[in-house]
Amino acid sequence: MPRGDAARAVAGARLAGLARGLPDGLTVRMMDLDDSKRLGDFRVRVVATLEDPDHYRMAGEVGDFVADHLGDKGVTAGIFRDGRLVAYGALGLPGPKDPNRGRDLDLPEEELSLVAHMSSAMVDPAERGRGLHHRLIDWRLEVAEALGCRHLVTTVSTRNHRSWGHLAGHGVYPKRMLRVGGDLVRLLVHRDFQSTPVFDTATAGLVAIEALAGRWDVFERGHVWGRVSLGEGNERCWYALHGRAR
Repeated sequence: MPRGDAARAVAGARLAGLARGLPDGLTVRMMDLDDSKRLGDFRVRVVATLEDPDHYRMAGEVGDFVADHLGDKGVTAGIFRDGRLVAYGALGLPGPKDPNRGRDLDLPEEELSLVAHMSSAMVDPAERGRGLHHRLIDWRLEVAEALGCRHLVTTVSTRNHRSWGHLAGHGVYPKRMLRVGGDLVRLLVHRDFQSTPVFDTATAGLVAIEALAGRWDVFERGHVWGRVSLGEGNERCWYALHGRAR
């Protein structure tokens, strides 16, 4: 799988789809090492605004996120308003000696070189609700497939159901749970570009979002297909929909 300049060329060639139909005033471009401070500052600012600090904790990251995803170990697209970064999506491209989430899925050794990481996407609170996260998911899916990736993997907080719900809506499903950074419980989400699983409705079940972190048994019976809500207003509750593939 290409990395470095070759990967950036492939990713850059697919920016047109990401740019098409963006809300007025927004532009998109590839980010590089000259953007290191801009990306680092933006990440710190967005994380500080999160309602739940568990949604994204940098303690769970491996390596230097900014240098890796702006350098030879990843590609990153930035969305800008008047030259100010308002959203980004990063795709990690681990090399042979780098940490690889494919090992957490027990993938065969020969398939680890076909793994990409759906590393991180963040959107400025003022720009949320405009579909930017969905666009950044689609762009990274397109780039990963164009690079010859078979497996797309990342981790996300069990409590950040909006993010993993978005990913599941694009066919990137929570497959199991694991601990990262010592005490963090995270969903391991995965998409295999060579397989399109179909939900077996006979095995359908719901588990309350707030209880999911303690329900490791859910993944012994399949995986999580998405999130659903029941009730309205103050009575509205969110659930993880789980079951087997067929």
